[in-house]
Amino acid sequence: MVWINMEDILKWAVISFCILTARGYKSGAPDFVCTTMMPGHGGSQATSNSQNPYTISPSKTQTENGKVRVMVTSPSGETFAGFFLQARSASTGNSAIGMFTEIPDNVKTVNCGEATNNGVTQKDNVQKKGVELEWEAPANFEGPINFVGTVVKSYTTFYVGMKSSEVQVVKRDVGPGTSGISTTVEPKAGSSGELQQALADIYAGCGMNKNCLGSPEGCVDSRSCKAVLSVSVLENIYVVDMMANNSKYVAVGFSSDNRMGGDTVAECVHEDNNDGNGVKVYRSWNVPNAKQNSRSEEQNGVSLVKGIYSDGSIYCRINHDSKIQVDTFDFDLDKKKYFTLLAAGSALKANSVGFHDVAFTSSTDQRLMSDFKPLTANDPFYNDCNTLKNCFGYPDGCVSKQTCTAIVSISVSANRYTFEMKAKTDGYVAVGLSDDQSMGGDSVVECVHDANSPSNSVRAYMSWNEPGSKSNVRKRQLGINLLNGTYVDGILYCRFTRDPRTIVEDVTFDLVNDQYHILLAAGSSVRADGVGFHNQLYTASGQKRPLTDVGAFTAASKILLRLHGAFMIAAWIGTASLGIVLARYYKQTWVGSTCCGKDLWFVWHRFFMVLTWVLTVVAFVLIFVEIGDWVSKNSQTHAILGCITTALCFIQPFMAAFRPHPNTSKRPLFNWAHWLVGNSAHIVAIVTIFFAVQLNKAELPDWMDWILVGFVAFYVIMHLVLSCSGCVSENKGSSRITSFPMKDMNTRGSLNMDRKQDAPHAGFRKCMLTIHVLGIVALTVVLILLVVLAPIDQNWSEVKDAIMSV
Repeated sequence: MVWINMEDILKWAVISFCILTARGYKSGAPDFVCTTMMPGHGGSQATSNSQNPYTISPSKTQTENGKVRVMVTSPSGETFAGFFLQARSASTGNSAIGMFTEIPDNVKTVNCGEATNNGVTQKDNVQKKGVELEWEAPANFEGPINFVGTVVKSYTTFYVGMKSSEVQVVKRDVGPGTSGISTTVEPKAGSSGELQQALADIYAGCGMNKNCLGSPEGCVDSRSCKAVLSVSVLENIYVVDMMANNSKYVAVGFSSDNRMGGDTVAECVHEDNNDGNGVKVYRSWNVPNAKQNSRSEEQNGVSLVKGIYSDGSIYCRINHDSKIQVDTFDFDLDKKKYFTLLAAGSALKANSVGFHDVAFTSSTDQRLMSDFKPLTANDPFYNDCNTLKNCFGYPDGCVSKQTCTAIVSISVSANRYTFEMKAKTDGYVAVGLSDDQSMGGDSVVECVHDANSPSNSVRAYMSWNEPGSKSNVRKRQLGINLLNGTYVDGILYCRFTRDPRTIVEDVTFDLVNDQYHILLAAGSSVRADGVGFHNQLYTASGQKRPLTDVGAFTAASKILLRLHGAFMIAAWIGTASLGIVLARYYKQTWVGSTCCGKDLWFVWHRFFMVLTWVLTVVAFVLIFVEIGDWVSKNSQTHAILGCITTALCFIQPFMAAFRPHPNTSKRPLFNWAHWLVGNSAHIVAIVTIFFAVQLNKAELPDWMDWILVGFVAFYVIMHLVLSCSGCVSENKGSSRITSFPMKDMNTRGSLNMDRKQDAPHAGFRKCMLTIHVLGIVALTVVLILLVVLAPIDQNWSEVKDAIMSV
């Protein structure tokens, strides 16, 4: 028999209750504290605001277009674990108003009362140095507001009732619009199952027989979009399926760029005041420079096929004509390429749609709507690049196409320099400010992913790139302030501010008055005291200018590097491979045919080998002009082998110039030395090219190794076939005549007799030479294209698209 003590039960119940009520909310403030903004930290009392190290700082004293940015941070550099923020009217101050429209990845919105997104809080309790947000006022609101909030430093230390300085909200004008004509489809009661089926139909065939675009980025592949659309073609009609969660509307636009303005739009809306509570479609025009929709009086060109509104989600299928005229613009989906825009929002305006607070994205490329391949969603990181902020990315030209492997942006507001970096890496990404395009003597900020930390955190460090050693040394962490850092799905991101003037190793970096090259690097190796070699990418801007001078930074020219690689491949894959084979196997071919008194084989051999010498020496000089110094240890194997190749190649013509007469006793010694040096140079050169494929600076694809393996196999097979042919030819000859040049080392008279005719099987050898020349030329051209067009994966797509557009 087990006796239960009621006193013990009561004791454990009280303890359990205390634990549950004292746990706090590491994933942010719940909506039931919208009014008090008091954390549920087990009875802990708020800390006095007189000791508050944190501030809530609006960027302006007056809204612009109804919006203003606000920061929660600490001037003294204190970090915080959590926060809760609202905007409230300065006159009433009782409830949250407006909505937060732009937030970092580690922040989420809170719905206070019946409104949406009018509060913001943290997603986790990772320590933060600051957060920056964008707030939008209600459409008809006018007057002063304050941002009111709570900042949590730790479980027992938090500050409640913080208030920003006043911001004057200027009332915005809302155009009346036109009512238009539309097609209405009655929604079906209990149609959530049908909605799920419609959603599955949207995803089916994406990239194969339809174009698809979704938000957030990458959601189409995972079928997890908040909003998604597909475009397919049925005869001369374009069928558009659209769906959005928690939305009153979802819309598709076709645009000449990836921004709003001057676009034809089809809106799928659910209007509460409509008879029958129906789903409707409107054709509208996105007014240039105004970012607002005006519905067309004539609603021809679009028609609603099917509409569903269920559990706050909206879906519609529309037929869209291929040709539509809006204002003075003609849209032709059959013949013209367009960006695809997708927007969804939770509110409607009179005769229009509200702000796209649920989703807004655009494709990254223009295309015909009948060109079915996966659409890539617009990345907000690239917004305002090279118009309001400087952007520099890798590979060169990736910013406009939003395809950067790594990118840095720099925006300037007053004396505040804000840097953002993003890279496909699990190690680090770093930006440097330099007087030149080379590493050494540079101020660097490293954004580092700490994979070993419990929170998988991202940290920022100030470092100094030492002259000569090209290695980073971390210095006193002054002058930078990390605002946000994330590592999600293989993408490392950080946002930080940097003081306008910093001193590193007695060198002053004055961002206001001085000009700099931008260095960008990323690597997978991270040490406890710094970062490793940039084994993933490194690039430098070709321009040196003030960071306040907004414009497109482009990568430094790599023409010398590309020419070096092209010349070396042309020399050792191409001309050397042809010249060696001619000298070894074709002395007894074209006998009696001469050029300038010399046998044809010798003329062509000398031509190809002189060309090899010239290309090698020029390439050697070019790479030293490009690098300007000896390379780092990661590239030394290639560099050392390249120097050996150049040295062996360089002495060859001088050896030939001083060769002994054929009938002297020292001629065999020359022949052996000439053969050994030439073949050694050829072998070392091929090995050197293999090592070049591994260099980050070369930007060559890994599969280039297989082309080089193919070259080696082809070259060896040709030697074997021609060697066997020479043996057969020698055995068939009336006298023992060989086609092997090494036999000439023997000065016996029987082997040096005058030869009046070609050795047997000359036709076969000529045929094999044709195959050899064609094979070597083809391989050489392919390898040179890989070098010149590097990185080939990106540039080949551009070349192909350019050809297709002709």
